[in-house]
Amino acid sequence: MSIVIDIFECRSDNYGYLVYDVESRRTAAIDAPDAKAIKAALDRRGWKLTDIFITHHHTDHVEGL
Repeated sequence: MSIVIDIFECRSDNYGYLVYDVESRRTAAIDAPDAKAIKAALDRRGWKLTDIFITHHHTDHVEGL
């Protein structure tokens, strides 16, 4: 399995993470702090979001849902 991880800035104090599986072409967001930032990162890479994994329920991890 080969994956690509994209780390990008979001909100004023946080980062977003996308994990892309090259073989299946699935992309997971780890947490969802900012929907616009996630969309921009997906568009920049040409990836389609297929999964969201939420690590815990704090505003800076779920606000983008």
